[in-house]
Amino acid sequence: MKIRRIRIERFRGIKELQWDVKGDFMCLIGPGDSTKSTVLDAIELALSPRWNVQFDDTDFYNAKTDEPIKITITVGDLPEEFKSDAKYGYLTRGWSNSGELHDEPEDHDEVVLSMQLSVEPSLEQSWAVVNDRNPDGKQMTAKDREKLGCTRLGDFLDRHFSWSRGSILSRLTGEADSVASILADAGRAARAALDDVPSDKLPKLRQAALDAERVGAEFGVAATSDYRPYLDVQTVSLGLGGLSLHDGAVPLRRAGLGTRRLLAVAMQREVAKAGGITLIDEIEHGLEPHRIRHLLRVLRSAKDQQRSAQVFMTTHAPVVLGELDVDQLRVVRVKDGVTSVQAVDTALQPIVRKVSEALLARKVLVCEGKTELGLCRRLDQWWGTSGPSFSFAGIALADGEGSDAPLAAKSLADLGYRVALLGDSDKPLDPDRLLLESVGVRVVLWDGGMALEERIACDLPWEGVAAVVRLAMDFYGEQNVRDAIAHRMGTAATEFAGPPLDWRRLGCKESELRRAIGVAAKKHKVGNRTGWFKRVDLAEDLAGIVIEFFDAILDKDLGQKIVHLREWAQGDG
Repeated sequence: MKIRRIRIERFRGIKELQWDVKGDFMCLIGPGDSTKSTVLDAIELALSPRWNVQFDDTDFYNAKTDEPIKITITVGDLPEEFKSDAKYGYLTRGWSNSGELHDEPEDHDEVVLSMQLSVEPSLEQSWAVVNDRNPDGKQMTAKDREKLGCTRLGDFLDRHFSWSRGSILSRLTGEADSVASILADAGRAARAALDDVPSDKLPKLRQAALDAERVGAEFGVAATSDYRPYLDVQTVSLGLGGLSLHDGAVPLRRAGLGTRRLLAVAMQREVAKAGGITLIDEIEHGLEPHRIRHLLRVLRSAKDQQRSAQVFMTTHAPVVLGELDVDQLRVVRVKDGVTSVQAVDTALQPIVRKVSEALLARKVLVCEGKTELGLCRRLDQWWGTSGPSFSFAGIALADGEGSDAPLAAKSLADLGYRVALLGDSDKPLDPDRLLLESVGVRVVLWDGGMALEERIACDLPWEGVAAVVRLAMDFYGEQNVRDAIAHRMGTAATEFAGPPLDWRRLGCKESELRRAIGVAAKKHKVGNRTGWFKRVDLAEDLAGIVIEFFDAILDKDLGQKIVHLREWAQGDG
């Protein structure tokens, strides 16, 4: 069984959603109140094996009950019995390879059925198989819906560890009718076993039965035989789930939440080999990171073997995203009641691997490289002492890894994130600035065709520039740094023998010396790395110098761009 299309109308926070589902293993992500869980709720309710579901006015969009709720799930990979005319064969539709739904199946179409849950303003509910030719369709029984094998694994798991209607254990056992028969036999056997228990073993129960017989007689209720404690087979029924799974003498419902969730997923995976749809809300709930990783790896490794199984889940945990590929992620957004579900561009795979929390944030600041990343981390610490920090504002920092940064910023903006790109202006952007800004990316580049290191060397007061050189010397050695600067100036290193603070008295132009220091900081090769500050920790130290002299650069490009960055971070843009 595979879901091909989901259409939701006027259900809770969703006024409208149409999602053409592509894939068998999907994780829904997005900010709070983006209706991720509501999508799972809708799938569960539309395919629910329950006879009746409790609805109220708040289940209608904006609590307006003038129009019905409609949840339509189009399903393929159907069991053969559903395609027969005796069932729903005359209501079949066609699903094309390009994702088009044809009311009459065409050549090469997959045969699908559209199953619709309708909830009227009166709260009357109905499940039917429908199409455009027959919008009223044919009512679908709870027993047939149970055959779809849709299981929701949320907080309430205990019913799945008992033999009750719709539970995973019942599906593992076989047909519901046979389970009912098994339970009836179990109840009779238990009653027979109770016959062998001596009266003195149950004295309080026996006395209570005698008291009930006595007081009943006072009101004219005569016992046909004797009142006695006995097992009622009705209380051990499929509906009530009186028979449950135990670990030895301990019911599994007493196990820890993480253990119960893992076991429920394992049982559902076994059932899903024959087809089924698994819904897992907040898959990380109750699990340690290592158990989350193991669970995801098992589920992903099983998908190729279980061609009939489909998994939909939600998460708010970076550890989950870090374990998944971007083609398994779907970003959910809602605007004015219209919910969209979007695939994630492969350009974001490095960010998902390295900074997975970026896709869970409200806003993302894409830094061109590690120098910009270190600068922003240190600025965040500084700003956090006098105002909102990045985390308070819901902002994640992401390393765009050089020339890939513009494409990553655009891909995030296309998914609805509020994005800023902080980068150098020494190389053209691809995509270009005009395109980035057209999709909503705030582009912050240093003026003058410069990298960050060059901009710092040009804009800081000389005392700050000398501090930058001293920072490099402390880490790479004085002679190494002197040689690099002398090379850029076209002179001997002996010209820079004194302390950096005195270098501008050497007779060369200060502007040329600043430029040489900036270029050396950007391009000087150190080991297998090019540049002095291409490490986050060193870039944070560099930013500390910028902050120390910040008041002196407020009228410079460096200071103004940092102010712009803070305005974006703390604003709504």
